[in-house]
Amino acid sequence: MLATFGWLCAAHAMTGLLALLLLVSLLYATAPLYAFAESRPFAGPRWYNPYGELTAPGRWQKASFHAHSVAWGGATNGTQSAEQVASAYQTMQYDIVGLSNYHSMSAAARTGTFPVYEQGWNVQKAHRLAIGGDAIVWRDYPLGQTAHQKQDIINRIALTGAVVVLAHPALRGGHSTADLRQLSGYDALEVLNHFVPPATTQWDAALSSGRAVWAMANDDSHDVRRAGETGVSWTLLHAPSSRPDDVRAAIRAGRLIGVRGAGGQAQLAFVSQRMIGDTLEVRVRGPVGGVAFTAQDGLSRTAVVTSANGVTTARAVARPTDGYVRATVSGTGAADRELLLLNPVIRWDGQLLGAGPATVNAPRTAALRWFACCLYAAAFTSMQARRRRRVPSARPVQV
Repeated sequence: MLATFGWLCAAHAMTGLLALLLLVSLLYATAPLYAFAESRPFAGPRWYNPYGELTAPGRWQKASFHAHSVAWGGATNGTQSAEQVASAYQTMQYDIVGLSNYHSMSAAARTGTFPVYEQGWNVQKAHRLAIGGDAIVWRDYPLGQTAHQKQDIINRIALTGAVVVLAHPALRGGHSTADLRQLSGYDALEVLNHFVPPATTQWDAALSSGRAVWAMANDDSHDVRRAGETGVSWTLLHAPSSRPDDVRAAIRAGRLIGVRGAGGQAQLAFVSQRMIGDTLEVRVRGPVGGVAFTAQDGLSRTAVVTSANGVTTARAVARPTDGYVRATVSGTGAADRELLLLNPVIRWDGQLLGAGPATVNAPRTAALRWFACCLYAAAFTSMQARRRRRVPSARPVQV
């Protein structure tokens, strides 16, 4: 009896596992394949400067879009309640606080914080922040993802009206430099995140390939009491209000500055960024330790730095081959000193800013699905044949 019971349990477990594998395989089999826009530098006779028109009634607002509280009954990584996490950021005088629990916006509904969630339940840590959308995208590809599957999720999130931010791209290679040379349709990259070093290599790969994506900084806090995890990376966002439509518009326009500091405070303060011909000029207040300019393919450009009346001015000349130029301002002090990560000026024609969107490759997608149907049919036929071989044939009764 016990042996029979054990056999039945094993059979049911195997059936459940096969059903789960079938479901996962169906996710991959039904994924579209894409034709990605050509990877090439930005081009055009003009420069797009995301900080070129910072006029009233807009103002700089301190924002956090990536922090976790207790969710899903404690099944996910979050230590404090939503109310406690929101209170911690409000104490540090944040203007916009988003609790980005995995596939959940219930914290925003309960605490009045900004609507955002972290999308992704895959082993590769290919996660995205969906900011200001009206629905949750549950679909994912759990056992690893190609650029095609990552593009599919980006497009699905964008259809909900959300701003799409690729979270911690360097973590477990969730979004590799090869991916970022192909992907499109997302708005920003989380370049600063306390878990990993700055993802500037990934950002430069995207920019050098003609992808107009902006830098964002977030804590990715899971415990507001742990040192070095909360109030260390945030985004300054220039918008007339903290309403979702204004926030989405500011992110898409690149009116963002990534900041690294401590306790939600930094001594460095942005003054201006402008183009004078092909010379990028950046002005900052505070104790500046250095200004670095980065251009096409992540290469450095010579900085000329001067200071007067408490304002540091830095200039660099773009080469004709530079599709973009960006500046990073560092403070004085230790290796983990303050940073201001400024978004780049980008060459453009006044109409299309960078590469076009990826499009579904209909013939290849149809071929993939036809091939999958053939595999499923072959597997079903093989299972039926094995089942028939296991059933003993009836023997004639002797009299």
